[in-house]
Amino acid sequence: MDEDGLPIVGSGIDLTKVPAIQQRRVVAYLNQFIVHTVRFLNRFSTVCEEKLAYGSHS
Repeated sequence: MDEDGLPIVGSGIDLTKVPAIQQRRVVAYLNQFIVHTVRFLNRFSTVCEEKLAYGSHS
């Protein structure tokens, strides 16, 4: 047990008795992840292009 009283290894929960996550919720999480990832990659590529285009002129 750790300082919060939680087991260090395993949760002690029988996962066969835990209900599954709703499929629409999984799809929503996946869509949110994809949107955030694409936004990050777009911003990152824009910054890289700007640095390559304007950074070499200094």
